[in-house]
Amino acid sequence: MNDQDKMEFAKVWGAAYQMYSKEATKPVLSMAFNALRNYSIEDIRRGLSAHMRNPDTGQYAPKPADVIKHISGNSQSAAGEAWAKVDYAVRCIGPWRSVVFDDPKIHAALERLGGWQKVANTDGKEYPHLQNHFLKLYQGFTVQPPATFPRKLIGTSEHENSLSDGFLRGARKEEPALIGDPERARLVYQGGSEQGVAQITQAGTQQYLETAVDGQVKRLSGGAA
Repeated sequence: MNDQDKMEFAKVWGAAYQMYSKEATKPVLSMAFNALRNYSIEDIRRGLSAHMRNPDTGQYAPKPADVIKHISGNSQSAAGEAWAKVDYAVRCIGPWRSVVFDDPKIHAALERLGGWQKVANTDGKEYPHLQNHFLKLYQGFTVQPPATFPRKLIGTSEHENSLSDGFLRGARKEEPALIGDPERARLVYQGGSEQGVAQITQAGTQQYLETAVDGQVKRLSGGAA
């Protein structure tokens, strides 16, 4: 949501409070809006409706945490599902190829763990510790989404190619692998930043950086390859 949604949010949140014979005061609305501004109005409606139907907690007026739980799911289970995607990419894609996940929280967590190459090269002994660190970071981002995240996670091939204007390792078809839902991964790429990604400026690799695989090679920014 943005500031233009404040009036609509006040109507939606206020109506929910009326269901519990309560009034949503301006301070309450302001705090709730700020806590939920990372979600859309439709997300809020869906979360409020799910809260009201919940037989365990639906008898109480909703709090932002209740709505977030119904929008994103329990943070622990959501973190487990996110780790399953990371584990798949580690085992099936490996450190050589760059990756784009369908969840910006995954990018933010992996960046803080040292980046894709380090994560994908973690040995078996350290792997459980890596998983625990990831789960904690991801759960934190479920409560407080990251302000910024890298648009992609750089693999060994792209990193080494960035250091040379000559011979490029890997085939042209080895564009960043999309992990999870391709459309959401494309949106993550578009919404991410170059910070922390690996500052690659060579003109010869620009096309490589702006494309990804979705069955056939397509530009993440849209259009034909």
